[in-house]
Amino acid sequence: MSTPIADRLEFNLEDLRQQLALRLAYLLLLVLQVLLIFLESPQSFPLQPFLYWLGMTVWVVGAIYTINQRPRLGRHLLVWGMTIGLALTMWLFPAPWVPFLGGVVIFCGAMIIRNSEFAIYAMVLATAVAIQQSGRHTYLMGGVFTQLTISVIAATLAIRILYTALDWVWRASVQAENLLNENRNQQAQLHSAIKSLTIANQIREDTERELLIAHKQAREAQRLKEQFAANISHELRTPLSIILGFSEVMYLSPEVYGDVFWPPKLNSDLGQIYRNSRHLLNLIDDILDLANFEMTGFTLHKEPTALRPLVEDVIGVIGDLFGHKALDLVVDIAADLPPLEIDPTRIRQVLLNLLNNAQRFTHDGSVTVTAVYQPTTHAVLVTVRDTGVGIAADKIPFLFDEFFQVNYSLSRSYGGAGLGLAICQRFVQAHDGQIWVESEFGRGSTFFFTLPTAEARIHPTTPYRARYVEPAPTQRIPRLLVMDTDVNLVSLVQRHLPSYEVVQVHHTADLPPAIAQHHPKAILWNAPPDAMPPTADFEGLAVPIITCSLPSQAWLAQELGTIASLGKPLDLPKLLTLLDERPQVAHILVVDDNEGICQLVERGLATAARPLKVRVAYDGQQGLRMMRTTPPDLLILDLMMPQMDGFQVLEAMRHDPTLSAIPVILLTATNYAEDKISQSGHTLALYRTEPLQAVEILNILPSLLESIKQTLSL
Repeated sequence: MSTPIADRLEFNLEDLRQQLALRLAYLLLLVLQVLLIFLESPQSFPLQPFLYWLGMTVWVVGAIYTINQRPRLGRHLLVWGMTIGLALTMWLFPAPWVPFLGGVVIFCGAMIIRNSEFAIYAMVLATAVAIQQSGRHTYLMGGVFTQLTISVIAATLAIRILYTALDWVWRASVQAENLLNENRNQQAQLHSAIKSLTIANQIREDTERELLIAHKQAREAQRLKEQFAANISHELRTPLSIILGFSEVMYLSPEVYGDVFWPPKLNSDLGQIYRNSRHLLNLIDDILDLANFEMTGFTLHKEPTALRPLVEDVIGVIGDLFGHKALDLVVDIAADLPPLEIDPTRIRQVLLNLLNNAQRFTHDGSVTVTAVYQPTTHAVLVTVRDTGVGIAADKIPFLFDEFFQVNYSLSRSYGGAGLGLAICQRFVQAHDGQIWVESEFGRGSTFFFTLPTAEARIHPTTPYRARYVEPAPTQRIPRLLVMDTDVNLVSLVQRHLPSYEVVQVHHTADLPPAIAQHHPKAILWNAPPDAMPPTADFEGLAVPIITCSLPSQAWLAQELGTIASLGKPLDLPKLLTLLDERPQVAHILVVDDNEGICQLVERGLATAARPLKVRVAYDGQQGLRMMRTTPPDLLILDLMMPQMDGFQVLEAMRHDPTLSAIPVILLTATNYAEDKISQSGHTLALYRTEPLQAVEILNILPSLLESIKQTLSL
């Protein structure tokens, strides 16, 4: 029974078949002309192939004309002409592959005339059998039969699927028209919906304004947190630096106190105070850095280290905690451990944290520390196993998150803030190692961490983690010159650019000889964000110059025109080195509002190689009076003081001709570099004395854009 949808669908199918027939006819005409051009024959004019080509060409041209005039008749003429032409080709030409063209004819006929594929199949197969029986040509009948059979089945299924899909498309189109008509009848409802959307949009705008206010409040809270971190850093470092400084002098330089003899027990106790106060200072630095920076930005001071003495030192520090609880502390360190290139302070802290956790959560039994070398992974595996309370399985995935507590009731009983394991994980990962835990609740826990050896760089075991591979002896490591007087900054750059050899340059005048000696890839000029590069000093240097702003302690000294800027706790070896560079210094004035710091500096200067006269002032005004009375050869000045701070002292010295030439060493616990960057922002620029060509800029841009993309996705 005919329906409007079925009639329109059939009309569209007829139009589709007509277009397919025309395109197929033009293709056949083109193929015939190509065959005539490339025909090779021993005869100068092969009559039989020429007549074959002429007849086929006339047939195709006639089919094209008929399709345009009477589409249905033209399609039949094309399909059955193709079938007869294939049979004639099989009769005239002996090539054994000709019958296999029947598969193509079957597919073409199925698309143009419905159900014609079966008749074509029968005609081609019958022709092949007849030619085979007559002995005119020989075919591989099994292959011919199989290929034709598969072709007719595939064509039938494909065309049926095509017709079904076209039917679905057409019905979907009709349904879409119906839906469109329904939509036109719902204009009133749409107007009402638009009004509702307008109201909702107004609510959204109000919400966005509230979010902006909340964002500003969050930024203010972040600023207050950073300010709190800076203040607490100063408050913690000052008393701790006094403890550390005096214990260092008493333990390492007892001759400062005259002809005294420390009893062995007292000397041992002083050593414990010195080592643990230094370790406490490192802990404070780690917690503050964890609050302000990514842990992977820490500077590692790697050096060849034997693991056994390091573990024994940790056991000596923490062993008393186990004795008080009657716990067995078992240490099993393999004798064949290779030396490791690690930062001993960081790994010492990892062991201390793990052992401290083990003794806190273990009431009876034992804690076992083992270390073995794994040849397959080229790493040392360290384990800390306890027989304590254990960890529930659902808590293990979050164990290394900052401030995560397995059980807050337990944390109140056992202490801890949830930072120790997070710090351990970052320290181990900074050494290209891994840390994990295996535990069963009520049966104890085992913490594992690995430290790769030097061989791990040659035989990396983790395919998804990039590792720096040492170059062969014949290869030259590329070098990078870093212009900055801060040694810690150079160490930071080396940490993040392990494939480069980083060479420190203190002054621009040292650049030409350094370039001639090291042949660097580039010069990294580190400067405050608001500073401009000294282009006059860079003229004639055939090396790219990268300017950037990385936090440097040298910025404060440069800006204030002083010799150096030393942080707290006081770095006595650095101070003594600065004095050795100035043999004319014999009279030193120390200005600091903290009596303990002044006393510590006096004790430290007493260890100098030459006798020094040291005077002390406890505020800026007193220091200025003492300098005007007797000008010193060197001033050691604290910046953070009440009433008159170090900045005001320096300003007063600049305006006094008798004091302006006195060299100054700053002593401060402020985060000047970080504050300056937070106020002005970071700087990154590339300079070269010769202008960059357009093609060079375009070659640099992809790497730069990819780096920006990776940085912003973190």
